[in-house]
Amino acid sequence: SYIEICSRNDPNIENCIINSIEKVRPKLLTGLMVPCSAGIPELDVPPIEPLVLKEVVVSRGANAAIFRAVGSNVKVYGPAQFQITGLKVDLKNMVFYINLKLPELYFDGDYDVNARILILPLRGKGPIKANATDCTADVVLRGQVYKKKGEDYLRFQSIEIDLKIGKFHVHLDNLFGGDKVLGKWMVIVAITVPGEATNAALNENRSEFIETLRPIAERTVGEVILEIANKITNNFSLKELFSDS
Repeated sequence: SYIEICSRNDPNIENCIINSIEKVRPKLLTGLMVPCSAGIPELDVPPIEPLVLKEVVVSRGANAAIFRAVGSNVKVYGPAQFQITGLKVDLKNMVFYINLKLPELYFDGDYDVNARILILPLRGKGPIKANATDCTADVVLRGQVYKKKGEDYLRFQSIEIDLKIGKFHVHLDNLFGGDKVLGKWMVIVAITVPGEATNAALNENRSEFIETLRPIAERTVGEVILEIANKITNNFSLKELFSDS
């Protein structure tokens, strides 16, 4: 079985659920990283290592006049290495409170950006590499019980995520179309929240920079969690997930 059946009367039900998630984790890796593993095809659950995003659009300001960036064919490495640092379950209302730690995430792909940071226009397109470390996420999953073939099943309806980014580093190639003079401004940004400043200008505006990126990151993580959670619960009745014994 892909899951560990947990008793709803178990005083340590949270530990049981965590063990069940740990049992599924290796299946979320691709075959390149773990032999004979590529998601869970029987449950239609895709692998998340790497997590492939065909397009990511980040914009801010009226008609995206202040900041607009498009990432394409972005691969994210590290999401399957998440750590559950806290879990509280309300089975009566089907609400799950989860605290996650993401030790390290690495991204690569292509970008197309037209933005302004301070007085510096930022334009270009090309390869992008980035990494984020020491990220945490507070997650609230809200579900609802529904009937299928005479049995009770669980479907998660919504997710709320509060994502905090630790250190973030991004490297954009071919800024300003490869202009030899402006190319010296190629962005290598290291931001620590809270803590070390990297350079005065970006440090003064780091909150705005991160707040621009955070909503799309929260939405993307939320969509992935909802998709995987619902594909799993769609294949197991509530009694198979949480027994009455």
